[in-house]
Amino acid sequence: MSEHAKKFVKGAIILSIGGIIAKILSAFFRIPLTHLIGDTGLGYYQMPYPIYTLMIAVSYVGIPSTVSKIVSEKLVHKKYKEAHKIFQYTFLLLIIIGFLASSLMFFGADWLIKVQGWVPESKYALWGLALAPIFIGMMGAFRGYFQGMQDMFPTAVSQIIENFARVIFGLGAAYYFMQAGKGVALAAGGAAFGAAAGGIAGTAILAAIYFRKRKGLLEKISRSDEKELKLSFLSISKTIIYIAFPVSVGAAINSVMNWVDSALVVRRLIDAGATNLEAVDLFGQIGKASTFVNIPLTFSMALVVGIVPSIAEAVEKKNNKELHDKIELGTRFAILLGLPSAAGLAVLAQPVMSLIYGKFDAGADVLALMSISLIFIMLGQAFTGVLQGMGQFYIPVINLFIASIGKAVVNYTLVAGPLKVNGAAIGSIIGYGIFSLLNYLSVKKHSGYKIDFSYVILKPVISTVFMTATTFYFYKLLHRFTGNSISTLCAVGVGVLVYGGMLILTGYLKEEDFKMIPKGEKVASILRKLNLLKN
Repeated sequence: MSEHAKKFVKGAIILSIGGIIAKILSAFFRIPLTHLIGDTGLGYYQMPYPIYTLMIAVSYVGIPSTVSKIVSEKLVHKKYKEAHKIFQYTFLLLIIIGFLASSLMFFGADWLIKVQGWVPESKYALWGLALAPIFIGMMGAFRGYFQGMQDMFPTAVSQIIENFARVIFGLGAAYYFMQAGKGVALAAGGAAFGAAAGGIAGTAILAAIYFRKRKGLLEKISRSDEKELKLSFLSISKTIIYIAFPVSVGAAINSVMNWVDSALVVRRLIDAGATNLEAVDLFGQIGKASTFVNIPLTFSMALVVGIVPSIAEAVEKKNNKELHDKIELGTRFAILLGLPSAAGLAVLAQPVMSLIYGKFDAGADVLALMSISLIFIMLGQAFTGVLQGMGQFYIPVINLFIASIGKAVVNYTLVAGPLKVNGAAIGSIIGYGIFSLLNYLSVKKHSGYKIDFSYVILKPVISTVFMTATTFYFYKLLHRFTGNSISTLCAVGVGVLVYGGMLILTGYLKEEDFKMIPKGEKVASILRKLNLLKN
């Protein structure tokens, strides 16, 4: 395994660890929030929520990937001064854009609600989110600069701090409004304010890290022999916007698809005869299901963040073999995570919903269906990162537009029928499937890479089938003797062990794969002694 690939995987692992901790905090936020405001309140909170997830995609992937790609290309040629100037101009640009976005969300709330077809009570959640864009943008600039230097630690730390603050302030505000008798709509607005609080905290920690590293950065700049810079704020702004828009949209595939749900689901349920409260309550089930789906998506988000500068580096060096190796690595990573996540959530949908939400466990059918789309989301995002790294920024946007139309058609047709919100989940499977396929065909066209089915896909599929069957029957067996919580947690643990064991027994995981993860060489040494690992 090359040093470049090891660096890429190490960065992805760091981001994954930070992202998982952040998602656990996020899940901790959603669970007590549901108990505080119920499915109806969660529905109010969920309506403008795609705006927040879009901003998160911009902050975690869109802007950072754009800046990191440009910065990494400059650093290959040791142009430290240009890299720093790009960061400074981007920071200023994003403050301006963030201010405009915040103004639209606060002063244009009624217009947004009318256009989107949301219920009027969602205004408070929209107001709660209004301050977030300014700080989300600043975080994106900091993260992109660090990631361009292949330093993923600041991003991981800021994700954790951001979500911790979001939990504390969001839940605190929701609790206060409920205790004061202000109603679930205002409490949902208080919960939404947690996003702004998280943005402030995340920006503060990134600024602290930047100023701690600033002396070393300026020393590198002073030692560089670059010619006088010809960069301007206007030229950099044009470049950033030209690249960041498609990168952000491509990274925000989940947000865009959720936006289709928020625009159509409640509207179509009401068209079919549901009351406003019934429609909002059913829409809240999608929000609960998304809590589980979003956790494994942390890994794919980290994959996109890491793969863009990695692919860009291979393209810049005109190294076709390295390019194909990195594409295959990203594809394997997505499949290895997507298949078991999808199968595990599908087969344990009701148990995990009951485990986490207790009496608010409606929506297991939605989760079982939505989980199937996970594999397509992860593959689609991986191929998006590859295309962006190759400079094909607008292809994923076009593909996502086509996929969104497919999902919208399915939603419009099925949600108003007997399937109700399950129709939206089926729309997600079809939409993400279209997106993943179109992205793969685009990668194949522009890079010449073809998936080796027998190596990349077949063995993980076999391992997943065996894991799914074992997990299901183990849960059923154990549930005869103990409660749902213990049965579910034990079944998940068994599933992880069985899946890992099957990947080793089928020869899919090799020694070089273990060398890319922390302490992996020690694990590889033990498995080699047991004759379970191939070179």
